[in-house]
Amino acid sequence: MTDERELDDGLAAFDQLGREMAETNRLLRAVRTDQATRNRQEQALSVEMQTALKQATGASQEALQASQTEIRSSLLWTGLTALLIVLVAFGGGYFFGQRSGWETGHAEGYQKARNQEAAASWANTPAGQRAYGLDRRGSLDLLALCQGNGWATERQKGGTVCFPNADAKGNVTGWYLP
Repeated sequence: MTDERELDDGLAAFDQLGREMAETNRLLRAVRTDQATRNRQEQALSVEMQTALKQATGASQEALQASQTEIRSSLLWTGLTALLIVLVAFGGGYFFGQRSGWETGHAEGYQKARNQEAAASWANTPAGQRAYGLDRRGSLDLLALCQGNGWATERQKGGTVCFPNADAKGNVTGWYLP
């Protein structure tokens, strides 16, 4: 009986071991199934994240290109505006400067011509001829600057008077310097 009992106990233990192994196999299948499900979910999530990352990168690149295009456009318009301002300023300055210069130059040219005409007329007078003769001899500067021997200058009546020599009566005469 002992052998039967031992056999029954052995069969029961074996049966128990079989049930435990079956349960372990079921649990392992469940774990593998769960793991496979998680792997598929992670892979799907990874694909979704890669897709989202590609979309975000694409949108970012499009925004960057749009902003670069806008910046180029703004710089172009700013440059053109600055060029236009410079051209208008230059043109206005040239126009008004030329107009002013024409009026001034015309008036100055007329005045110079009048002065040269008057100088030419005076040079043909006897006084002009004497002044020309004194200048050729180097005496005109001596007279104008009062630099002869014994000559002196003195301030009188708001001007400088040159006194060359006294006459026989001791009277001193002179002339105003220009």
